[in-house]
Amino acid sequence: MLRGFINYLDDYLDRTGITGLIQGALGILAFASLLSAVFGSIAIKAGALVIATLGLIGVLLMLTTHHRTLRAQADEHRLLLSRYCNALTREMNQMWHIHRWLETTDIDQRGNANGKIIVHATVEAEALHFLRICVGSNWRQPEHTKRNVQVTLAGLEIMGTGSTRWRETSRWQPDGRLEVLAHCVSTLPKKGDQIRLHLEYTWPGKCLPLARREVDEFVCEFSRPLAQLEYRISLPVGTRTKYDAVGLDHQQDTFDLSLYSPKHKRPVVHLIANDIAADRRVGMRLDLQ
Repeated sequence: MLRGFINYLDDYLDRTGITGLIQGALGILAFASLLSAVFGSIAIKAGALVIATLGLIGVLLMLTTHHRTLRAQADEHRLLLSRYCNALTREMNQMWHIHRWLETTDIDQRGNANGKIIVHATVEAEALHFLRICVGSNWRQPEHTKRNVQVTLAGLEIMGTGSTRWRETSRWQPDGRLEVLAHCVSTLPKKGDQIRLHLEYTWPGKCLPLARREVDEFVCEFSRPLAQLEYRISLPVGTRTKYDAVGLDHQQDTFDLSLYSPKHKRPVVHLIANDIAADRRVGMRLDLQ
C-alpha cells in the first residue's frame, strides 16, 4: 500500500511539480482547520503531521528524480565519449603497444576481489592523448553489483621522464566488460616513449562462481602480440584448488603455472607466459576444493 502511494505521489510530482504538492498541503490544512472547529486542536496537529510527512516524501522524491536524471545524462556522456575515442583509435590505427601485463588479484571467501594491473607499453601515436583498457569478470553480473565496482588509475609514468597527470572515465560494455578510458591532462607521452600504467580495482562479486565452488576462468586477450603475461591470484586462507592452463600448450608455448601455499597464508596460483600471439585467449582455470 505504501509503495503504491509513493509511486502515485511520484507521478503526481512529475506532472505538477512542487506547486502541486503545496496546493495539496494547503487543501489538507484547510480541511484540518474545518475539523478543528468541530473536534478541537487534535485535527490541526494531525493535519500538520500529514503535511510534514507529505513535504518530506515530496522532497525525497524530487531529489531522487533529479539524481536519476543526472545519472542518465552522465551515462549518455560516457557513451558518446566512448564512441568518439573508439572512432579515433580506429582512424589512427595503433596508438600504443602493450608488451607486459602484470595482474594480481586477492579473492575473499565471498568472491569479492581487490586487484592491481601494471601495464608496460610503447607509444606509437605521435602523441598519446588517451588510452583504453577493458577489464571484466567471467560471469554476467547484475546491475546492482556493477554500481559498486571501482576501477581507478593509480598512476602513469613515462619511463626516464617521470609521472604525468591523467583522469579516467569508465563505462560498462554490452558484453559485460568495464571499459576504462584514461585521458592525459598534462604532459603528453610522445611516439617511442616507454610508459607504465597502474590500475587498481575493488570488485564485489567478481569471482562469485569460484567462491560457490564452480569452475572459474581468469583469462586475457590482446589484439597485438604480447611479450609477457604475469597473473597472480591469491585465494582465501585454508582453501585448496585444482588448476590448469587455458589456451596454452607446453609443446608450442613458453609458460609456467604453479601453486604455492605459505603456511597460515593465502595460497597463490601464479602464471607466467611469454611471447603470446595476437588474439589468443590465454590464462588459467581454477576449481576450489
